[in-house]
Amino acid sequence: MRKLILTGVFSILTLFYAWSQQLAFPTAEGYGKYTVGGRGGNVFEVTNLNDSGKGSLRAALEAKGARTVVFRVSGTITGNFSIKNDSITIAGQTAPGDGICIKGNLSTDANNIIIRYIRVRFDPSMGENDGIGGRYHKNIIFDHISASWSTDETMTLYHNENTTVQWCIIAEACPKGTTDEHRFGGIWGNNYGTWHHNLFAHNASRNPRWASGCGFNDYRNNVLYNWEYASSYGGEAHQKGDRRRPPIEHSTINMVANYYKPGPATDIKVRNCIIDPSSRDADADAGKWWVSENVVEGSPEVTDNNLLGVTKTSSAYKLNEPWPAIEINQQTAEEAYKAVLKYAGCSLPKRDKVDADIIDDVLRGTTKYGIKGIINIPSDVGGWPELKSTSAPIDTDHDGIPDYWEDKNKLDKQNPDDRNLVARDGYTMLEKYLNSIN
Repeated sequence: MRKLILTGVFSILTLFYAWSQQLAFPTAEGYGKYTVGGRGGNVFEVTNLNDSGKGSLRAALEAKGARTVVFRVSGTITGNFSIKNDSITIAGQTAPGDGICIKGNLSTDANNIIIRYIRVRFDPSMGENDGIGGRYHKNIIFDHISASWSTDETMTLYHNENTTVQWCIIAEACPKGTTDEHRFGGIWGNNYGTWHHNLFAHNASRNPRWASGCGFNDYRNNVLYNWEYASSYGGEAHQKGDRRRPPIEHSTINMVANYYKPGPATDIKVRNCIIDPSSRDADADAGKWWVSENVVEGSPEVTDNNLLGVTKTSSAYKLNEPWPAIEINQQTAEEAYKAVLKYAGCSLPKRDKVDADIIDDVLRGTTKYGIKGIINIPSDVGGWPELKSTSAPIDTDHDGIPDYWEDKNKLDKQNPDDRNLVARDGYTMLEKYLNSIN
């Protein structure tokens, strides 16, 4: 008996170690790429667009234990949502039809989170809030998310650890209340954070604002378009009142091979600014920066010498070489520009009109809405598009895998437990199905 127990324990430990080295999904990169999410756990089906109750998104988000959320419906779900329990995968690519949009906000208040292919388009009538927000957690990856219309920051993720934000669109931030303030892209900066192949467009400022004391961050192959009065700034070394233990007393940031494209709203004074480092105590509070290979459209001088796009000249702000971040499949800034415009945002099941209009603006170097692309309310751009739903594929055992795929892969469509069988490549059968959707 003791031998059997020990064998079982070692098997569990072996599986845990293997999963800790398994990519969250095949295209996951950066410091969040080993996030486990809901692997091996339960399945929650979202079958309606209700705010709460059985079959709702809220029921799935608030459940406990490892879980994967799949969608049996497309459309817009109204409400403010928070993930408060660890270990979840949200698979927006499973929605049948035009996909899912949250009309409200989404907070990540837990660890071990994978979120893919959803839209979060805030409703300013709900007050002042971030579109997407989260702090003080670890092992998180956002992939192909479209976020817009927040009245605070559109996507704010900082003072977390081991995270990736990739292939997202952060755009069209709205003002706070009746003021002309905010319209911010986001506050970013997670210790061991990777940020790549994202698009910031039509935000007044904070594209992004780097958090104070944000630790080691690697930011590359992103695209900025039509910022108004600030592109990126921040990154002070120290965060006052830092609740992390131990506190992180530095901001060390690579900014490499990003593409900056000023637009009609961009103030001439900031057209060539790659980064405006901040400090509350001169050089004593200076973050450390490596800035290279970035392209500033319309400024060959800054493109050739990126230091001309850094507002602080003191050596206290400069790294002598990039800090050795985990590698991604890096492209040149020009290659990344094309790839981001082709693939970024909630592109599965399909891009909506909001994203399509934004991408078209970037390509043309023009704007369609607001004052030179800077908007006040969602109705300026037509509001929330109708997301039509089609019939979900038959899933007899409700394990998140359609019958046709189970038949094709010799699974038992009457047995929901086979979703957690582990294939030779380390993914569960449920993950194999999710990864096959394209």
